[in-house]
Amino acid sequence: MIGSVENAVPSCTTVDLLRHGHCAGGDIFRGCGSDSSLTEKGWQQMSDALAGLSGWQQIVTSPLQRCRSFAAASAHTLNIPLKEDNHWREIDFGCWEGEPVEAVWGRWPEQVAAYFINPDQSTPHGGECLAAFQQRVQQGWRRLLGDYRNQHILLVQHGGTMRLLLTLLFNRPIAAMSRLVVPYGCLMRLKVWHLPNRDYVFLMPHKKGE
Repeated sequence: MIGSVENAVPSCTTVDLLRHGHCAGGDIFRGCGSDSSLTEKGWQQMSDALAGLSGWQQIVTSPLQRCRSFAAASAHTLNIPLKEDNHWREIDFGCWEGEPVEAVWGRWPEQVAAYFINPDQSTPHGGECLAAFQQRVQQGWRRLLGDYRNQHILLVQHGGTMRLLLTLLFNRPIAAMSRLVVPYGCLMRLKVWHLPNRDYVFLMPHKKGE
């Protein structure tokens, strides 16, 4: 089916989603309020993910340094434009922000469990509710496709934004986002075929040399 769509519809936007690598600061609730830097290991994870790949015409990145630093270096090396987009920053964890995950689980076990089971019904005190997060990511996706239609984009972002985006694009229940595993340095490719009445999104394998 994918092959027939590719042959029939030449209009396509390719978006490679890259999560940042391992960060300094340990195992914490690392949201938009925790501007952690990449470790050497994290930088290598991202480099390894992109090894053998090419063809990007634009890099878009979260403004947080764990994404931006690698994105800026890559844009410089590849001599392609870089744009920071605040839509792709991580969710705000409120009172959990920057706190060790183990400590937060120990202090608020019921609240943390509820957050991961039904994230649309539970928000840490002072944090960003899922409805606002969802609206932000959807706006970022629409802007990306509008600004870079028919181009090949590298989108450097976070685990939370990647899980939410995939959940929305493939029409899964919002609670399913917590069960998607997106490790450090994870790379996924989306092909968006632009048909007259709507877009069709496919999750594609990567092929080295493309």
